[in-house]
Amino acid sequence: MRFKCIVNGELLESSSGRFLEVRNPANVDEVVGEVPAMTAEEAERAVESSFLAFKSWSVLSPVKRAEIIKKGVKIAEEKSEEISRLLTLENGKTIKESREEVKSSLESIRYFAEGVLNILGESYPVDKSDRLSITIRQPVGVVSAIVPWNYPLLLLSWKIGPALATGCTVIAKPSHCTPLSTIKLAECFLEAGLPKGVLNVLTGKTSEIGRVLTEHPLVSKIAFTGSTSAGKNIMTSAADTVKRLTLELGGNCPFIAFEDADLNAAVKGAVRRAFRNCGQVCNAINRIYVHKSIFRDFVDLFVQETKKIKIGNGLREDVEMGPLTTKDGLETVKKYVEEAVGMGAKVLYGGRKPSGIEFEKGYFYEPTVLVDVDHSMKVVKNEVFGPTAPIMSFETFEEAIQKANDTEYGLVSYVYTQDLSKALKAAKLIESGTVGINNVSGGEFAYPYGGWKQSGFGVENSHHVFNEYMYIKHVRIDY
Repeated sequence: MRFKCIVNGELLESSSGRFLEVRNPANVDEVVGEVPAMTAEEAERAVESSFLAFKSWSVLSPVKRAEIIKKGVKIAEEKSEEISRLLTLENGKTIKESREEVKSSLESIRYFAEGVLNILGESYPVDKSDRLSITIRQPVGVVSAIVPWNYPLLLLSWKIGPALATGCTVIAKPSHCTPLSTIKLAECFLEAGLPKGVLNVLTGKTSEIGRVLTEHPLVSKIAFTGSTSAGKNIMTSAADTVKRLTLELGGNCPFIAFEDADLNAAVKGAVRRAFRNCGQVCNAINRIYVHKSIFRDFVDLFVQETKKIKIGNGLREDVEMGPLTTKDGLETVKKYVEEAVGMGAKVLYGGRKPSGIEFEKGYFYEPTVLVDVDHSMKVVKNEVFGPTAPIMSFETFEEAIQKANDTEYGLVSYVYTQDLSKALKAAKLIESGTVGINNVSGGEFAYPYGGWKQSGFGVENSHHVFNEYMYIKHVRIDY
């Protein structure tokens, strides 16, 4: 399948005639699609079209914008199975997870389209009888929405949803690994009547078009999800024109099971959040701390639960974990596990590529459980972004909190305990933007989601996100 980019309401190939192949990570010999390798000049034209479209889209009533956006959502819902299949083919995740991602993405966009109607201005008491002081909010302008390959649709929806609803226009840049489902989703909004230039989709190499999206003077805001190192580069690129930034960056999420935790619930939650999407989740559990009194029971149950995970091609309905999406990701996991073992870690399960013909040509790796690990090992201190679960013990509440906070990241943390006082104290002391108590839900579009420390800044999701895409203006009137 050969796909085209969307620029100013038209489906276009690159003037260079070059295309990028998209391969199936479950079978790297299979090319599932091609997308245009757009040039910097074409990226500039996309920015200019978004700037022109902003003039009319921003003054359209929020009610009318919401109608168009929700019509696009409805069209996408009718094509959800096709979009889900594309997502599995390009990403490798299970078809069940792809369906869930598509569903959540569309619910997210609809939520923002409706939520923007509830944005209220403010009035302030003043010191003169013939004065009125109020605030209004207005869209910031053109937004570059840059998303990674692990949740390409969900993370895009968290950006284009509030951006379009508030009256901004968007240039979306999906990863070159997973652009197909993004293009197919965007086509639904064109079909719904979204005006030309309001939503552009560019594919290509970051080295060719990335700087245009982060440095062009007509771009007012950058919304980015990705690594901390890439986020720092974007901050530097955006500095000259003082662009607004929302950065959701790296994570190294801790999981704490106290001695009074519901053991079965804690184990099932930890396994799910450690290995979901093959561990390729920004809020995946990277390191597990278990009170020494329940450590052995926790580990035994964890291994038993991990062994139940069925690995295979994500298109099969019975598969629970597909391959990693990229070769680099696979090599990183292998390297980190091997290094940990060399430093004294013990692999209780996994630690290798599964055997069998169906796994030979894919980026498969078994869910891996490790003990005898510590913070000197990369598999613990780095964001692995793969199916690893290093498990350590602790003795005191203070030790657990100290270990959880012993990282440069602060995205999401998880705590299991039946002691309300302990739960609330931990939630307050842990340094992360989200803390899950007796659940591993991660990010949800109705609630604020953002990072502390080097996990980024700015908020995605909830009603708070609208302030990220709107200027606040004070109007003082003497009459």
